[in-house]
Amino acid sequence: MRGHDLFRSVTLIAVILCYSTILLGGTVMASGDGEGCPHWPTCFGNDNLLPNVQGAAQVEWSHRVSAFFLACTVLALTVLGVVYERQRPILLGLSATALALVVAEAFLGGLVVESGLQIVLILGHLAIATALFGLLLVLALLGNLREMPKSWIAWARRASEERPAPPAGGSAPAPSGGPSSPTLRTPREG
Repeated sequence: MRGHDLFRSVTLIAVILCYSTILLGGTVMASGDGEGCPHWPTCFGNDNLLPNVQGAAQVEWSHRVSAFFLACTVLALTVLGVVYERQRPILLGLSATALALVVAEAFLGGLVVESGLQIVLILGHLAIATALFGLLLVLALLGNLREMPKSWIAWARRASEERPAPPAGGSAPAPSGGPSSPTLRTPREG
């Protein structure tokens, strides 16, 4: 596997892991299991990194394990960016930013647990996770752009074009791509 292909694959894995980690964090909050592991980074304040967890601790610990694998993946992504994507500085910069966000997220996650689940910290934790997810989506898109089918890219360009608004009570203008090109329709156009 070429270096660029490995980078592209890891971006997709990072997106999936980030989404999974956010879902597990939501499950922790929705189930009220946020204090299932009352200490950080270990679950029960001892040096055991692999605790025997059950119930609420199991739900909380699954979120932490997912976050750990996400952090390892983003670290690998950043290393791959340094090694294989130096010619594309935007990918390198986004990878480094993702790593910084993961570190901030882990630090804030620890503060959330140690603070007894203060809502301001929880919201900050979610905000960073959301920013990380969005950044990883952009990174995956840019990293995979060269390999995308040209028809997908053409569709995205057409979808982003501005079109004149139809006159009041008039019909919409004809699509610019011709009769055979796919167009985006609003619900009114059906």
